[in-house]
Amino acid sequence: MALRKRRRRVVAVAALLLGAWTVTAGLFAAAGLGAAATMALRRAGFDEAVATVDSLGLAEGWRGLRIGVAVDFNGLAGAGAVLGVLLDGRARLSGDLVVGLAGWAVTVTPLGCLNAKVEGLALHGEAVLLPEGAMLCAAKDAPVLRWSGDGAVVVAEILVPRLDLPAHALRVEGLTTLLTQTPLSQAVESHAATLRRTVTPAEIAPLAVTAKAEQRTGEPWRFTGTAIAAQGLLTAALTGTHDPNTGEGYADLATKPMKLTAKGPGLKTVSPLLAGLAGPSTGTLTAKAKVAWGPSGLRSGGQVRIQDGAGKFGPVAVGGVNGVVALSSLSPPVVPDGQTLSVALLDVGVPLTDGTIRFGYGRDRKLDVDEAVWRWAGGSVRADPFELSPTAPKGLVTLHADRVDLAQILTLVAVEGMDATGTLSGTLPVRLSGDRVVLDGGVLEAAGNGTLRYDPAHPPPALQGEDGSPGALLLGALTDFRYDTLRLTIDGEAGGELSAGLSVRGANPSFYDGYPVSLNLKLSGALDRILRQSLDAVRIPDMVRERMTGFDQKDP
Repeated sequence: MALRKRRRRVVAVAALLLGAWTVTAGLFAAAGLGAAATMALRRAGFDEAVATVDSLGLAEGWRGLRIGVAVDFNGLAGAGAVLGVLLDGRARLSGDLVVGLAGWAVTVTPLGCLNAKVEGLALHGEAVLLPEGAMLCAAKDAPVLRWSGDGAVVVAEILVPRLDLPAHALRVEGLTTLLTQTPLSQAVESHAATLRRTVTPAEIAPLAVTAKAEQRTGEPWRFTGTAIAAQGLLTAALTGTHDPNTGEGYADLATKPMKLTAKGPGLKTVSPLLAGLAGPSTGTLTAKAKVAWGPSGLRSGGQVRIQDGAGKFGPVAVGGVNGVVALSSLSPPVVPDGQTLSVALLDVGVPLTDGTIRFGYGRDRKLDVDEAVWRWAGGSVRADPFELSPTAPKGLVTLHADRVDLAQILTLVAVEGMDATGTLSGTLPVRLSGDRVVLDGGVLEAAGNGTLRYDPAHPPPALQGEDGSPGALLLGALTDFRYDTLRLTIDGEAGGELSAGLSVRGANPSFYDGYPVSLNLKLSGALDRILRQSLDAVRIPDMVRERMTGFDQKDP
């Protein structure tokens, strides 16, 4: 009995010692693996990385060691140096790995995915936010790391639910990146389900972006890609490079022509901002852009070609818009002063045709028009320089008319039986207020003598009466009136009634032996009766045409 008790005590002590040794050996092994991993990471360029192994055992199916690991990247500058970018911040990667053997190679494969948390991440000094973290996974059940005597091969899939670049008001959602790295090269394939601007209204609709990039040791990254928006109405090709040695790179983007139709997808599906400025629009748009980056920050610019554009800018209707507009910045959009467009029709209460506009659009989101000239009624109309907000146009635009044809002006009020000769000059103040365009006190005066004849088949009641009555006398005077002075006032609202006041002084040779007469008449009519010039014969200025035809050859 005593011998039996002694044996039990010996077995218990031995088991206790064996357990203590196993735990101690496991702890030492875990510590050793953590130290080895830390050293390997630091040799790879992650100077402040610390790897900790918190569990160690055999993987299911005896595939290798199962290791619970956490890696703290206490500074990402070293990682940025490896990738050739200025990187800052902290990251933590944690999860379970299986370390095994495949032939003569050591393999490392995550069990599921490793979770990543990032704090204070900055790229070239600008914040990069990952509010939902990220995950690092094996690609198609392949090991993340395969190490042999030929070197290490890394194949990993990085999943980022959401990435924000607040300095540029950009958000990427559903970002998937496949990273492949060998001793001689590295490659990246990325797909973003959505790339969107976070400003309202956005300059561009949300994009689905796919890109591929490759780099051989010592050479720059070279990448290509595509971006699609608005159910394929907007399709763009992407090419570019990035030099890890300088941290500089660029991306060129060129769209296919986007044809906007009255019954098809509208401008709003491509650009909510432009749709807010131009309203329902038609025409063909083609764009190209360049984005460059480096230690000094991000720069962007581009060009947009407009062909046969038409739409409404608030209450102002335009048609036959052609030309190329340059942008000195894409985010926010900035159009430098001096851009020129030809405009076949501009309706601001009177139909201005065959015009040219020179303008810019600033960071204050205001349209700055330096010069605007149109043909109107056989003469020309020039606007004083003006500035307004396209989204909320408000203010006064003063138009100066020069040598316009009186006969064509009178067609605005469509008075039956009236005919005239002569040319007029003067000013047309156009007041913009929300969705209203009002001609407010326009005055046109004759440059010299002319004729005014009014001989309607059905005179209005005020001009009917017996011979000698005031109405009959006035009608008789107007049948062949030769004026010395003529003054026309115009008031009214675009899309509504136009009223005109006519003051003339002169004589009818057949009326009281040419006795001088002064007349004041009121005329009115509807603007929808205006005879508009056909847009089929619109003339595009040579300078504008040259820029449009050379669009495909010039850099943005």
